[in-house]
Amino acid sequence: MTAKSQADEGKKSVTLEDYFEFEYKAERHHEFIDGKIVAMAYTSPEHGQIASNLGLVIGLCLREKDCSVYIGDRMLFVPDCEGVFYPDLLLVCGNLEFYQATRNMKATLNPTVVIEILSDSTEYLDKTTKTRCYKKIPSLQQIVFVSQKEKHVRILEREGERWIDTEFYEEGDEMKIGDCAVPLTEVYRRVAFAG
Repeated sequence: MTAKSQADEGKKSVTLEDYFEFEYKAERHHEFIDGKIVAMAYTSPEHGQIASNLGLVIGLCLREKDCSVYIGDRMLFVPDCEGVFYPDLLLVCGNLEFYQATRNMKATLNPTVVIEILSDSTEYLDKTTKTRCYKKIPSLQQIVFVSQKEKHVRILEREGERWIDTEFYEEGDEMKIGDCAVPLTEVYRRVAFAG
């Protein structure tokens, strides 16, 4: 079975090298999870607005700092679980470290914050397999989950060997993402919930 048909069917395991070769030629993004090539899910208008809001607020906050903010298209490689992901937002502070996947393709190794905007099709995977993998990244300080169905943000924050779990859902809530104070109202600006 080729990498292309494997991505469509999600049945047979492939090597990390096969994944990178496939991904370099692919027209859309795929993640590499547990030896399988997984196509990225469709994103809703709500998802796009939330990502844009977060990118704007955090980007403005960090523009004078030694940090980079990537929205949706930055490949992340986690060697400890051989996982390759495209988080919805990725923050890297300090020196950028890369894994040279192919001659023309580099994956980030040292994020400070990973943000996932949850959807029905990705929520379970984001909160289980991917979270376990993300926690193995030494530089990572926060994993942020953002609902697109209601005003609700959950932040897992590293504190020594433990991860502290905090939720934000009240209208006046303000959370700290990286070094940025982010009001819940700004996360959901111009977002119209279905129903």
